[in-house]
Amino acid sequence: MRRFIGALALALIAVPLVYLLAALALGLVAVNRGFRDSPDGVVIYVRTNGVHAEFVLPARGAYDWTREFPLLTVVDYKRLPSLAGFDWIAFGWGDRAFYLQTPRWSDLRPGIAFNALAGLGPAAMHVEYLARPYDYRSVRVDIDEAQYRRLVDYVRAGFARDAQGRAVRIDHPGYFATDAFFEGTGHYSPWFTSNEWVRRGLAQAGIRTAAWSPFDVALFWHLPAR
Repeated sequence: MRRFIGALALALIAVPLVYLLAALALGLVAVNRGFRDSPDGVVIYVRTNGVHAEFVLPARGAYDWTREFPLLTVVDYKRLPSLAGFDWIAFGWGDRAFYLQTPRWSDLRPGIAFNALAGLGPAAMHVEYLARPYDYRSVRVDIDEAQYRRLVDYVRAGFARDAQGRAVRIDHPGYFATDAFFEGTGHYSPWFTSNEWVRRGLAQAGIRTAAWSPFDVALFWHLPAR
């Protein structure tokens, strides 16, 4: 019995340590090393609240997101002084229950965390209209239109859709007056986190990024320094 307890204790220490070491090692490895900014291309941002990264994209332009996500279907216009100036739209992906039931870290419960890490629940997409793309820590990246098209396709694939191809809004209030949740595709896991979802989008678009990034830190190691 003592040997079993000792082995279990060792595993509880070793597994997280191996995970962290793998995140560090693969976070230092860059993919798309030949990427260069495209000064005449499309401006995007990658932002983080310190834990969770998201894409911030132009609401209109090379792709008109307002046609798919009309402003009035996302924002609570009754709580806003004006609907002008929302020229940016942010997209994040994550575990559905975690998104909806933990608006603050103090709301986190062990069961929610366990289900998310075990990949037991569905995913959700977070959509937020913004007037400024840099309210959180953010990095600007200039990409060409082909790269942006690939990124748009990647983000759109994160949404579960109805028979008419429309993103499915979740009947739940957002965190603010300017955001909403939609049904997502896939499942959150220790290997495929919200930050790894962003990393895969960067990689698919051809933007320099880490080989694996379950945390947000490694994403910013490889994005252009400004």
